[in-house]
Amino acid sequence: MLQSSGKSTAPHVRLLLDALADPARCAALGLESWDLLVRTARSSKLLGTLAARMEAAGALGRVPEPAARHLRAAMAEARYLRQMSLRQLVLIGELLRHLELPLVALKGSAYILAELHCAEGRLPRDVDLLVERHRLDEVERVLLAAGWEFTKTEEYDQRYYREWSHELPPMRAPALPLELDVHHAILPPIGRLRPDAARLVADSVAVPGSDFRVLRPSDQLVHAAVHLFQDSGCVGMLRDLVDIDALAREFAARHGAHFWKDLADSAELHGAGRPLWYALAFCRAWLETPIPGSAWSRIERFRPPGLARGAVMALVSRVLAPVHPDSEPGSGYRTAAACLEFRALWLRMPPWTLVYHGTSKLIRSMQAWREPASP
Repeated sequence: MLQSSGKSTAPHVRLLLDALADPARCAALGLESWDLLVRTARSSKLLGTLAARMEAAGALGRVPEPAARHLRAAMAEARYLRQMSLRQLVLIGELLRHLELPLVALKGSAYILAELHCAEGRLPRDVDLLVERHRLDEVERVLLAAGWEFTKTEEYDQRYYREWSHELPPMRAPALPLELDVHHAILPPIGRLRPDAARLVADSVAVPGSDFRVLRPSDQLVHAAVHLFQDSGCVGMLRDLVDIDALAREFAARHGAHFWKDLADSAELHGAGRPLWYALAFCRAWLETPIPGSAWSRIERFRPPGLARGAVMALVSRVLAPVHPDSEPGSGYRTAAACLEFRALWLRMPPWTLVYHGTSKLIRSMQAWREPASP
């Protein structure tokens, strides 16, 4: 039985985690259990991942047909979105090639380009790129001239992204299904942690036959960790933890002890030790990620102080996975989610900016509430 911070996970969550860990074994589940598993996996954005793992284990043919239909549909959607991601990357690469600048694919886009195992069955909704900060304006001009448009056009939103965020406002282009996020860093430049974006780009690795680069393995895992435990509220983000587990397993299998040393060094270089500790601690507790003792000893240097650690572990354990598909979030869940959302804002902004941003959001919400509904 998998454990979560010393406590058993909820049965519907444990069912999903056990299925992801041993897909061949879960093929023998009854129809009622499969009904719960499919709905839990879908709400976790992991149905495609589960389907891909079932197929890789040769177990898809032993799944009850009503559940198998959902798994096959998720696989079809994942393959479609994978092809759309690749098509969109090719078009963007051709569009920006004349700028002769490093284009670093991030997160799901990088997993697809590098053909990592965690890309199988994943359901990407956007394309993420990292470019050097001093080239960001050039990239924006080329994209706008080619017909890309910002999805957030209000003056406040534009200011928020350009002054306080680590990316341009999200963009879309006609006839392309995925959003484009152009980053100049992996965390907000006014936040508590400020990883060295220039170093990340300099250390990135070219993808053969592509216009793109990807972060080196240790930096990819550090980025996944800070995205989850520094730049988000962790609410309903079990998929991100599954990604981190898959990255750790694949990179360790490829590079052995060298990967774990690089990982600790990268976390130290970029000041990301604490979010990395949280990520790997949850991976060990929820997904039984195999981390050698010597590697964990190095990670333990980043162990957060007791009070903060206990609070974060307890709160995240409540909200990382979805609630039961037949239930509504209870007061404990909602309270934990609110606390973690505030923590994420606190980590992303200095106090004065947080107050200004919170006040602005409140005023805008009240104005929207007062506006009469359109007929």
